[in-house]
Amino acid sequence: MITLSPDMIEQAAQVAPDQTLATSFLAPEARAGVIALILFTHEVARARQAVSEPMLAAIRLQWWRDMLEEIYSGKTVRPQPVAHALAETIRAFDLPRPWFDAIIDGFGIEQDEVPFQTWAELANQADQTYGNFNRLALLAAGAPAISSSLDQVARQASIVWRICDLMAQWPRWTHRRQLWLPVEAQVGLDIEATFSGQTSRQLAIALQLAHAQILAAHKAANLACGKASFGQAFPALAYATLGLPYAKAFRALTDPFRQVASLSLLERQMRLVWAVARQRI
Repeated sequence: MITLSPDMIEQAAQVAPDQTLATSFLAPEARAGVIALILFTHEVARARQAVSEPMLAAIRLQWWRDMLEEIYSGKTVRPQPVAHALAETIRAFDLPRPWFDAIIDGFGIEQDEVPFQTWAELANQADQTYGNFNRLALLAAGAPAISSSLDQVARQASIVWRICDLMAQWPRWTHRRQLWLPVEAQVGLDIEATFSGQTSRQLAIALQLAHAQILAAHKAANLACGKASFGQAFPALAYATLGLPYAKAFRALTDPFRQVASLSLLERQMRLVWAVARQRI
């Protein structure tokens, strides 16, 4: 049995509200397992956000690598709530270690000053991080195996989510002088002006390119959905549909520093119900 305290469930709802809301459609044990995966992924993802120096972020990531070694080698797991919940989840669903290692390595790329040269590199990092989260969540949610179709859904849904999430956090990262746009999308862009919060035609073009990447991944994800057999596991990645309303704003958005209005809880619930009913993101 996977043990989650009320505080841990509340934490998941705060740090990953869309992903946690989507777990409401899962059976209790599967829901607990996916929430443990959410909390683990958040801890790894925030390694760079929580500290000011890349070296400190690397230390945080190594802590989680050591924790995985303890779990998979059968050693006593260090006394940390998320680590214990993750250990129980791994054992309950027999989850493979390579995807966990890949998630940590993928977020390690973010320590670089310029993480991505091309949109393809950003897509691959999305797959390495949230794509592998999706694969693990699908197994915990009841998928017997990750078929080629499920693998493709996991990848494309991760691209949709990753780009939407990075754009949503634009003000935070530019304040820290880190630009998430791939280098190929920065042509003609005044980087210093962008860091200072200024908009421009070039920035608007870059946002439109981001929107195009999201739309392409969304289409590919749903094509793969039509070939995949999800059963009860689909809600594990249904959260990706909640990024789309924000993505649509990129078509006309020239100022990413302006906060786009978020969906209400009822709107998010209705969108998830519709996605789960259709098994489409």
